[in-house]
Amino acid sequence: MNWPSETFCTLGWNHQFLGPNGNVKPCCRFVSGTIPKTNNIRNKSITEVFAGEWQQDLRTAMLTGKRHPGCMKCWQEEDSGKRLSIRQNYNRDIDLLKDLHYDLDVDNPKITWLELSFNNRCNIRCRMCGPYFSTNWYQDWELVKEYIPWQPADIPKYIKENPEPRTIDISKLDPILPNIRHLKMTGGEPFIMPEYKQILYKLIELDQAKHVYLNYSTNLTIMPKKELIELWSHFKHIEFATSLDGIGPVIEYVRHPTSFKTVEKVLQALMELSHSMPIRVGTRPTITVYNILDVPTITNWWGEMMDKYYKEPFSNKAWINHTHAALPDFLSLPILNWQCKDIVMKQLWDNGPTEKQKQNWNQLCNYMNSANLTHLIPQFIDFTNKLDNARRESFIKTVPEFSSLWEY
Repeated sequence: MNWPSETFCTLGWNHQFLGPNGNVKPCCRFVSGTIPKTNNIRNKSITEVFAGEWQQDLRTAMLTGKRHPGCMKCWQEEDSGKRLSIRQNYNRDIDLLKDLHYDLDVDNPKITWLELSFNNRCNIRCRMCGPYFSTNWYQDWELVKEYIPWQPADIPKYIKENPEPRTIDISKLDPILPNIRHLKMTGGEPFIMPEYKQILYKLIELDQAKHVYLNYSTNLTIMPKKELIELWSHFKHIEFATSLDGIGPVIEYVRHPTSFKTVEKVLQALMELSHSMPIRVGTRPTITVYNILDVPTITNWWGEMMDKYYKEPFSNKAWINHTHAALPDFLSLPILNWQCKDIVMKQLWDNGPTEKQKQNWNQLCNYMNSANLTHLIPQFIDFTNKLDNARRESFIKTVPEFSSLWEY
């Protein structure tokens, strides 16, 4: 499609993200610090935020070729040569997106899809996460709280007084549901959130489910129950964007307390469902210092699983999209010293098994080399040591190739 400018993003016109503390954003990766605190479902409805002055100004910037600072993650990816940023991906003219775009009118924005991080109920505590997105993180938060950048001011009080997940009243979504054609569910872990199941029942009752694409961001540690699989049969299409941040001991280190055997079983089950339901299974590994060297292993193992269990064999079309983590910045790839960067370049540069993966791996290298953040290595070491001691784990044993960081 021919969009109005080179910074245009369809998400500004048809999409809203709802976070676990009620914050409303144009998309999940939009930098929260650039958004007014009043853009919250506890103060306004989603439609009021969507139609408000702040989001109107954002759309004006997108129409006039300006790069809004809230869109930093996409600009980083595009400047590093990534094949498709989230912005570029959702601007495409493909079947799934045609159902979102066909009536997009730049003069009349309308919410046709929602992304819900409905609460922070989660069964694991990934090293690049925190209590904002994971209830399981509460037990480690006191150890490293000075290093976690995205906690609302009330998190300390909240953890002490209310160990239950942060959530909102789902009835507030009722006015939007009749127009929804795409529903993305993240977390926490969406397979353990009863609210998401309730929303599916509502869409079925509205006779809207047959028009709706579902998308789950799941951590591959929870097997979907039969009731949920039956609900999926009412929907137009289901996607699983899985989080596979390593193989074997690497994912168990990054996503504590994940069991890799469980990951294998859950992924096999989801891939096998693709033979009987309109299902697409993909993965979006979040790449940090902890797992950058596991990118080839992740890719190869994913291809083996596709060849064994999925409706289509591994190919250049496979949905596997390694994306760099920009926050916390002390876990991001640019903190690596030259010795570690050299190791990464030798393993990844131009070595992807397909042209798409070659471009993806090269983009990670470009991002790694885009800045010198070695001054953050002491923060990385302190943060990592504290979690290692608490969890009885060892970065040096998991990633011995990067032992030179401790000599910096």
